[in-house]
Amino acid sequence: MRSENSARNSLAAIAGQTISVIFGFITRYWFIRVLGEGYLGVNGVFCSVLSLLSLTELGLGSAITYALYRPLADHDDEAAGRIMNLYAKAYRVVALVVTLLGLCLVPFLGFITRDVPEVRHVTLIYLLFLANSAGSYLFSYRRALVTASERDSRSTLNLAVFSVLQNLAQLVIIIVTGNYILYLAAQIVCTLASNIEISLAAKKMFPFLGKTKSLPDEETKKSIADNVKSAFISRFGSVAVTGTDNLLIASINVVLVGLYSNYLLILQTIQTILSQVMNAVTASVGNLIAEVAGERRREIYFDITFAVAWMYGFSAIALDCLMTPFIRVAFGAGLEIPETAVHLMVLNFYLAGIRQPNLIYINAAGLFRPVRYKGFVEAAVNLGVSVLFLRLGMGLDGVLLGTTISHLATSVWWEPLAVDRNCLDGSMKKWMANNLVFGAVVALTGWGTRTICDLLPGGIGGFAMAMGVVVILPNAVFLALSFRRGEFRFFTGVVRRFAGKILRRAK
Repeated sequence: MRSENSARNSLAAIAGQTISVIFGFITRYWFIRVLGEGYLGVNGVFCSVLSLLSLTELGLGSAITYALYRPLADHDDEAAGRIMNLYAKAYRVVALVVTLLGLCLVPFLGFITRDVPEVRHVTLIYLLFLANSAGSYLFSYRRALVTASERDSRSTLNLAVFSVLQNLAQLVIIIVTGNYILYLAAQIVCTLASNIEISLAAKKMFPFLGKTKSLPDEETKKSIADNVKSAFISRFGSVAVTGTDNLLIASINVVLVGLYSNYLLILQTIQTILSQVMNAVTASVGNLIAEVAGERRREIYFDITFAVAWMYGFSAIALDCLMTPFIRVAFGAGLEIPETAVHLMVLNFYLAGIRQPNLIYINAAGLFRPVRYKGFVEAAVNLGVSVLFLRLGMGLDGVLLGTTISHLATSVWWEPLAVDRNCLDGSMKKWMANNLVFGAVVALTGWGTRTICDLLPGGIGGFAMAMGVVVILPNAVFLALSFRRGEFRFFTGVVRRFAGKILRRAK
């Protein structure tokens, strides 16, 4: 039953994301054509501001979801109901805090958007963004219960349907009226409608909701608070880095944020797909850590390291070769960013990707304490170095290079060291050595692939040929260098199991 739920959830997630991605790109195309780069830049800046405000919630949702697993497994409706009451109360507080903090930023909006005088009603636009962000915490707390009960396909269907409805409504509004205010209003309506619908569905699935008004006991609340703290600390760095990067880019030029956001949309799409594939690798790591010891744990760790290096290495090469041509084909010429910035974005994507084996083991083994300060140090290094490079006149490249240095100065050694000292004794040296070799292979293969792709003509035909080169050449090189390795057999097994689950569920 658990594997069927996993396959169903994976299929629903991939289908939902595919639909959302397609409509997202269509909407982005018409957004740029009708509203222009100025509005695209403001859209990107305000999204970044609200992502930083979302740090208020960071960790709460995952901690509550984790707390629900045991009472749901034990069919303890009373305990689950109490946890949901706490969740509802906490999210109301989060919505209030986000609103108040957001309002405090209103006086500074003119400074943030000074480069785009053509964008009118900036304050109203920002308040609509803020309303959507704060409103997203209303009613949505019951979504965690659906996820914790292994019925995430229901939640994913909800998100996919309302994402499509939102994009359709926004497309009609842009094409017919060209009104950005109505465009944002449609987003608010769909966000609230999505949350209300899943809340009503959860109420129907779990009749015990609302039957008790009590909160969990002090011990449970303390446990949840500790998990919130750990999750917040472990996730703070990546969220803070992404949010501050966009704001620093906005200090150069708001329009540049819009151009950068087109590339970021592609990167995040690939990251989402890779996350779904990684679920097939990581689903049982926690149980394996509890059940096996010593050398087998190490084997699994390095199996995952190899799989991650292949997937992220291939993806990095594909992104470096195809992102700018895709931007030209999909959105038109004149919306590109410099190629040095593209290279740095892809490098940061790869450095973030190779962290995954360590993050998997940190989460599965509960190693939050050894990395509790890493997120704050990472964010501080990123901000400090990026600001320094901006003052040196390095522009967008300086901001992205600051992110690269923050990765190298913290995550690349801190996380494997935590795993080495607390879970897999002596693993760090081999992990570092493996990734240096993998990185060199990816860099050389990427250089060769990019050289060939640059010789191809432009347009849709040239883009199609470049895709063929990108799919064949890197994977052929990786295969030739690794097909005799034991990790390769693990990697192909993971791919087969993941594909098999999806295909069986699709029949």
